Amino acid sequence: MMKIKQQNSLQFILTKRLTIIVALCWIAGSVLAAYSMYHELEEAADTGLVETARRGSTLMRFYFDAHWDGSSMVVMPTPADQVASTDNDGDEENVADYLLYQLRAANGDVLLRSHNAMAAPFAAPVAVGFYQDDDFRIYTARSGDGQLYMQVAEPLEHRHEAILESVAAQFLPIALLIPTVIIGIILGVRQGLVPVQRVRDEIEARGEGNLTPIEQEEAPEEITTIVSAVNSLMGKLEAALNVERSFTANSAHELRTPIAAALAQTQRLVLELPEGHESRKRALQTEASLKRLSRLAEKLLQLARAEAGGGFSPTGHDQKLGSTLLLVIDDLMRAGIDGGDIVYDSDAVATLEANIDHDAFAICLRNLIENALRHGAKDQPVEITVTDRHIIRVANGGPAIAAGNLDDLKTRFKRSHNSGDGAGLGLAIVDAIVRNTRSELNLYSPRPGKTDGFMAELILHQS
Repeated sequence: MMKIKQQNSLQFILTKRLTIIVALCWIAGSVLAAYSMYHELEEAADTGLVETARRGSTLMRFYFDAHWDGSSMVVMPTPADQVASTDNDGDEENVADYLLYQLRAANGDVLLRSHNAMAAPFAAPVAVGFYQDDDFRIYTARSGDGQLYMQVAEPLEHRHEAILESVAAQFLPIALLIPTVIIGIILGVRQGLVPVQRVRDEIEARGEGNLTPIEQEEAPEEITTIVSAVNSLMGKLEAALNVERSFTANSAHELRTPIAAALAQTQRLVLELPEGHESRKRALQTEASLKRLSRLAEKLLQLARAEAGGGFSPTGHDQKLGSTLLLVIDDLMRAGIDGGDIVYDSDAVATLEANIDHDAFAICLRNLIENALRHGAKDQPVEITVTDRHIIRVANGGPAIAAGNLDDLKTRFKRSHNSGDGAGLGLAIVDAIVRNTRSELNLYSPRPGKTDGFMAELILHQS
């Protein structure tokens, strides 16, 4: 039997219900047919008894007159020729031997009997008509002169056996066809649900980065209606997301200029204030706050770009990424972020390639390495390793993070601890790009093979 999937699936429910309905209809029809056949066979058997008794009475009378000696009962001899039919599957018994008959006088005496009939008279009365006891079905016919009675008996066991075999022969094809029909129902339901499964797959493929309308191919009206409703919902969702992204990007972009101007003025003020001046400390604090605000605006711009979708290689194929990674590392080292050294294998980095846009890749690695520098131990290096040409691991030392909090780090504004000066957006940005490019981001703490630290593993998609 073909395997059906989950028991709560539409395919399983339809198959089960259709199978039950078809089986019940077949059983009901077969029972009615068997009931009708039973009565028809009973009628045919009774007709056979009547015809045998009526036609045989005259022949038996002639035989009786020719062989009766006036004293003893005449017994018909056993048939000398038992012709075996070649069309009865080896059953060599003559069907006529199932019938027993007696020729009786009006007073009930048995004058002649068949070779297989008992010597005692049948239990049936000497009267025209049917009689039935526990063993026989008997029909009595009167001879033309009205003086003799011909009684023909059929064993009920033989009659019931014949009827049961006929009914069983009717049910046998049905029993053989039921598995075929079930398989046909499964195949039919599966084929009929192909449009539903296609729409399901299309909906599963949609996400925050892919809200394109579902194509409406030839499908039943019910499916077309669902697709139209889903497309309408995704259109409204995409519009809402575009408004949010546009607001975030525009707000961050508009803030960059005044923040940069305020930071420049504050830095100039710090330079103009002499050492030890009481306002210099507040100016330095203002400068640090403006730098954090500037980084936040930059992160918001990156997040808006990451959530806008895309991120694959412009050519649609893998492209070399080693030089891009080296530029990111060089830029971070020039930025002078307080942290450990950056350690990597140049030969392994040169083999790096994947189906991802250079800018999206640079944003991912910049955030991962920057997180390692800002939150890792200052006396331990940040290690960057490349394996299999598309797997990048960024590891740093420092206190381990509870395993239950790792996945939470991918949400916006979530920090591993409150003492850091990060915006809590780095891993959220990386996760958004990863989802858009069918890549994978795995977080580990402590580092594999270590008792402390943190490691981010980026598995890039290859075409």
